[in-house]
Amino acid sequence: MSAVAVEAGVHRAALYRRWPTLAALRFELQTSASVPPDLPDQGSIRDDLVAAVTFLVESMSADDPELTADQIATMIRDRPFAEEVWRRRWRPDRAAVLPIWERAVARGEVRDDVDGATVLDDLVAVCLFRVHLAHDPPDAAAIASIVDRLLDGVRN
Repeated sequence: MSAVAVEAGVHRAALYRRWPTLAALRFELQTSASVPPDLPDQGSIRDDLVAAVTFLVESMSADDPELTADQIATMIRDRPFAEEVWRRRWRPDRAAVLPIWERAVARGEVRDDVDGATVLDDLVAVCLFRVHLAHDPPDAAAIASIVDRLLDGVRN
């Protein structure tokens, strides 16, 4: 925080008033999106999810591991920070991808009694584990397999 304050020409106290932790400041500066700007309908939930998960894995893989580790660790320790990340980043990202699920329900591809937001959270969790914890980002074949296994449990 000291180096940031010097670079910004402000006192450290000014930084801490706005960003109480380094993780909070790093979150504010994080610019990479985990959702593609356009999610075109490719005709099937499988193809739509493979495209979205591929983008997610590429985005996660490009993140600075130190920043990601700091953010996740801070989320574990600091519930208000975690809630802020959820409110400002993860919920909007999930909402941007949810139309994929809604189209699939409308087409009759998936059961309408399954919560699509939870299914999307499950996909993100697998990606987070593979990319950041196992250090084994899935390739195209593995992404397709992950999506297929998930869809097996929700298809009509």
